[in-house]
Amino acid sequence: MTRLRFRLTWLYTITTSLILTLALTSLFLLRIKETRQAQLDSFYTTWNSLSFRLTSDTIISQNFLAQAEAASQSIIHIEENGIPLLYRGSWTPATDRQLLIEKTKKQAAAQGILTFTAPVSSSSAATTLLTIKGENQDQYYAMVLVLSHQKTVRSLCFIFYCPPVLLVLKKTLLILLGADLAGFLCLLFVSWHFVGWSLQPVEENRKRQAEFIASASHELRSPLAVLRSGTAAILAAPEQKESLLKTMDSECIRMSRLIDDMLLLASADAKTWNIHMVKTDMDTLLIETYEAFLPACREKQITLRLELPDTSLPSIQADPERIRQILFILLDNALTYTPAGQQIQIRAETKIAAANHSDRPYRPGISPSLLPAGLLILQVADQGCGIPDDQKNLIFDRFYQADKARSSKSHFGLGLSIAKELVCLHKGTITVTDNPKGGSCFSIILPFSL
Repeated sequence: MTRLRFRLTWLYTITTSLILTLALTSLFLLRIKETRQAQLDSFYTTWNSLSFRLTSDTIISQNFLAQAEAASQSIIHIEENGIPLLYRGSWTPATDRQLLIEKTKKQAAAQGILTFTAPVSSSSAATTLLTIKGENQDQYYAMVLVLSHQKTVRSLCFIFYCPPVLLVLKKTLLILLGADLAGFLCLLFVSWHFVGWSLQPVEENRKRQAEFIASASHELRSPLAVLRSGTAAILAAPEQKESLLKTMDSECIRMSRLIDDMLLLASADAKTWNIHMVKTDMDTLLIETYEAFLPACREKQITLRLELPDTSLPSIQADPERIRQILFILLDNALTYTPAGQQIQIRAETKIAAANHSDRPYRPGISPSLLPAGLLILQVADQGCGIPDDQKNLIFDRFYQADKARSSKSHFGLGLSIAKELVCLHKGTITVTDNPKGGSCFSIILPFSL
């Protein structure tokens, strides 16, 4: 089970971590897109400011150029009639400044824009957005503007440095990587505990199955040993075969009962346990059950009482053989644990809903006539040793036995599990409470319609 827990933990952790990583990756890609757009917006903002300044002012100071370059980390190159301004720049780019200017002029010339020639059709002309690559993998945005006023030709080469996005988002990347790692560790921790919690019922059921298999193996081994020893005894002393055969037959019955119980539960697990619902006279069924157990109770000197209401019980849609089987299981348990001189009671009562259905819960889409008209309550009460409170919720579990010492060899811990399955097939419930007179009281509640 530990190995399975490790596998499921890693599967769950890896799956959820991949989803987390994809989400963080999508977030980082979005930040890259936003950063590139921010760089482009900054380029156009500075470009528009410089273009307006070049158009409106006849004199541009070197202090203004130095401040503009430093603020935007760009190169501003201005020429007048093909002669550059005596300005060397305020910072040193990764690629030689003059080389970048020449590359920009070359791309502008390819679009028909020459820095020393006046525009032909208008007083100004500008290139589209240019992309310049430096000698050291550095990248720039650039544009060229040419203005003509009287006999003066002014040109502006604006080259904007675009730092690598990963460098700009280095801090963001480290934060996201840290978040991804922290998320992985948290998911691993949560997965380990969640898988462990999820496997608890499986582990408990596996332990009970293992305990049951060990007990069932013991129970099967015992009759087989009796059969083998009986066969050997008959061969050795044929005159004693009658008593030996009786013992062997009793052991065969015990073994057959255990196998039948296991097959019934296997059918329930496979959803192949069919019931045949017919209109069942509950008065007759209870009387027949009472009469069937009366001889066994008299033999053990136990009083068996049947308590029915003054009016007849309603006939309900049920499988009479399965209802009888449920009662047989409960009465057999009561007979086993009730000492001589005490009594076992079979009781029945009904709770009928109001005629106008006002006290019945509303269920959308269901006609009131299809709702249960009432409840049939069947009870089997004994005066045996009783069941501790901490075991009342466990006795209906499969493979569970309250009698750890296995003092009764006629029970295998399956009867109440079978009874619960049968009651559920009838859409009912089965519970156990303490009998006020000592012992236990099992209650079966079955809904019925008129």
